[in-house]
Amino acid sequence: MKFWKISVLTSLLFFGFVAIFVYSSCERNTCNNVTCFNGGSCNMGTCRCPVGWEGSQCAFKSVNRFIGGYVGLSQCNMGAYTVDSAWIVGDIKNINFVYITQKSQPNVMLHGYVVNNASTYSIIVPSDSTINYLEVFTITLQNSKTLSIHTYLHDQHVVGDTIIRECLFLGSKY
Repeated sequence: MKFWKISVLTSLLFFGFVAIFVYSSCERNTCNNVTCFNGGSCNMGTCRCPVGWEGSQCAFKSVNRFIGGYVGLSQCNMGAYTVDSAWIVGDIKNINFVYITQKSQPNVMLHGYVVNNASTYSIIVPSDSTINYLEVFTITLQNSKTLSIHTYLHDQHVVGDTIIRECLFLGSKY
């Protein structure tokens, strides 16, 4: 009787370990319960979003966090601060493009495209270059509420890094 008890116990333990080994060695598809929208694709349980889309399921337009009005202060060449405002609207045809206008620069309408990574949301405005001058814009958004627009106008016909005008707008979404 003692022999049968040991044999049955040994057999149960053996088959238990085999079952655990077989179950744990099976590959699980981590994307079975993941739905990605707007052309996103699942990779190891996480959606990889195409350009212009973001969120855990690629359901939100990247430009939406920028669109709206901002009120704040502008300063050029370390001069006095002035009350200013900026507006950002989306482009109807291009999913990740926006247009930016500022009250202090009514004749300038910038256009750029939204890029984002884990920590920064930015609008890339292609550099505006004339024969002697290069104007560079850096536009970033923090916490989906605080917009900063840095503008640098460089004189390219002077040797060195000559900045003719440097402006900063810092505003909050209203």
